[in-house]
Amino acid sequence: MTELAEIEGARTRLRAPAGSRRAALRVALTLASAAALFVAWWLLSRHFADYILPSPASVWSSFRSSVERGVWTTEVGATLSHLGAGFGLVIVTGLPLGILLGRSWVAEALGRVPLIFLQTVPTIVLILLMQIFVGANESGVIAVVAASGFTYFTLNVIQGTKQIDHDLVEMGRAYGAGEAALVRSVYLPSVVPYFLAAARITIGVCWQVTLFAEYLLGTPGVGFQVSTEIKLLDTASVFAWGLSVVGLTLGVEYGIFRPVERFLLRSQRRER
Repeated sequence: MTELAEIEGARTRLRAPAGSRRAALRVALTLASAAALFVAWWLLSRHFADYILPSPASVWSSFRSSVERGVWTTEVGATLSHLGAGFGLVIVTGLPLGILLGRSWVAEALGRVPLIFLQTVPTIVLILLMQIFVGANESGVIAVVAASGFTYFTLNVIQGTKQIDHDLVEMGRAYGAGEAALVRSVYLPSVVPYFLAAARITIGVCWQVTLFAEYLLGTPGVGFQVSTEIKLLDTASVFAWGLSVVGLTLGVEYGIFRPVERFLLRSQRRER
């Protein structure tokens, strides 16, 4: 037994450096690709007028100006509030509804057509409808975001619920577990991987729809700022706002989504 423990310890020590080297190499490759993209942008910008392809220096100057004037913080805050409210509505409504529809074929048959209808309606039509019934305001933007992301999220949760091992459900019922206990102990843990996949897809959709809705409805936010700068032919500012969105997306992914993902999957990692 002692020899087996020593062998396992040696294997663990060997795996750790390999994993560290792989993580370091991944970071290095990511930075190298970003640097190559930056150099290509800088070289191309030297052959075009600033209003066609602005240089990195012009974009940085525009970004710094918007930050110093307080515009960047205000508009980014508005966009994040629209995104957060819309995405939150999707999670709060889509998770329980997806589990309900996935558990009952009758409920799924009744809800399938409305979900597909909502999924196939063009975003611009949704924006027009919200403008008519809700108004060209922040509530309209949030409603469009929620409506656009709801179907993607709910359909994934439905599919995940269908994949649950029904033997576990029957065993729980045999031991007298109620519906609330089954949902908490069987359905929710089993749906987590599908929930995370659905959330990642949905938040990408919500980002795009948020900016598009702000652009068309004229509400405060990054989308409206892009609309304004395009009309003024201020391409450097358009690039600055666009790269700000890229940075915010990466911040949400690595600062919020991935820590939540690690937290939700911690039990599955322990089992391995």
